[in-house]
Amino acid sequence: MRFYQRLLRPLLFSLPPERGHRVGEFFMSRGFLWRMLARRYRVDDPGLRTTLAGIELSNPVGVAAGCDKDCRFLPSLMSMGFGYVVGGTVTLNPRSGNPAPRLLRKVGDGALVNSLGFPGVGAGGARRNLERNPARPLILSVSGLEVEELVECYRRMAPLADGVEVNVSSPNTAGLRAFHQPETFRELLERLNAKRKGPLFVKIPPYDDDRGRDESLSLVRIARDMGVDGVTAANTRPVTEPALKMGRGGLSGRPLFPDTLRMVAEVRREVGDGMAVNACGGISTPGQALEALEAGADTVQVYTGLIFEGPGVARDINRGLSRHLRERGLSSVAGLRRRGPSPG
Repeated sequence: MRFYQRLLRPLLFSLPPERGHRVGEFFMSRGFLWRMLARRYRVDDPGLRTTLAGIELSNPVGVAAGCDKDCRFLPSLMSMGFGYVVGGTVTLNPRSGNPAPRLLRKVGDGALVNSLGFPGVGAGGARRNLERNPARPLILSVSGLEVEELVECYRRMAPLADGVEVNVSSPNTAGLRAFHQPETFRELLERLNAKRKGPLFVKIPPYDDDRGRDESLSLVRIARDMGVDGVTAANTRPVTEPALKMGRGGLSGRPLFPDTLRMVAEVRREVGDGMAVNACGGISTPGQALEALEAGADTVQVYTGLIFEGPGVARDINRGLSRHLRERGLSSVAGLRRRGPSPG
């Protein structure tokens, strides 16, 4: 972590954001390197083992969607000690995304703002990459602008994954708001249920007012009633950003964490114990992961934290969680959600 933060991160951050991201992807694509380093990042503690909608995980720390959009280096991410990876977001057809500049760092805040808009090679290219570089446990994030398009993308990608996370909440892709309408969302889930190959998750939009809360939780209730296995709370927060070509984007990273805790708790109250909840937004430390799990999450997902903290972020979170389990006399990380926050 110190080597990354003192040397590699300054080098990467000296480049324009998207170029720095491509350089990082180049190194993450060197699978042989990460296989050699895997023992350095693994935390072997049976207490960290858990399940996500029936999927067996070695630990509750996952990579969020967006890190490997085209599923080219997922095994390298698993070698960094994560319990699972979310590949994508994959769309049915190749997309170039939004015009540049479309990625901005806010270094002092430990945050990113992106308006990427789902650039990627499409389902065909992502399938070929997965066949060359399989990784498990794997959740695939899929999306589309119409029900038929999204369902077809699901049909093509689901057989290659342990579960699928449906992204209907990215603030950077015009057209996704149609899925926030209850009728359209219900139709989508009905069509997906007819082709279900395994656990299904929905990534909901974030909210910071009563109107947004009502909209997002209405989607959660529909998902619960339609037999969806889990909810990821939540996507990036829409913000105005004049430095980006689109003039707006999605904020990720440290500033989101308080809202993530609140949303996780509210979603958990809505769904009870019958669905999984993944906490996504601003998590990069053991303490934050612990708070999210105690608030009601089954797992936590990390992306911006990986960029700012480096490849040891999952190891450090897992070490912290393991230590906390010993201190509280808990045999399993699953017990954190049932017990709630630590005293004081």
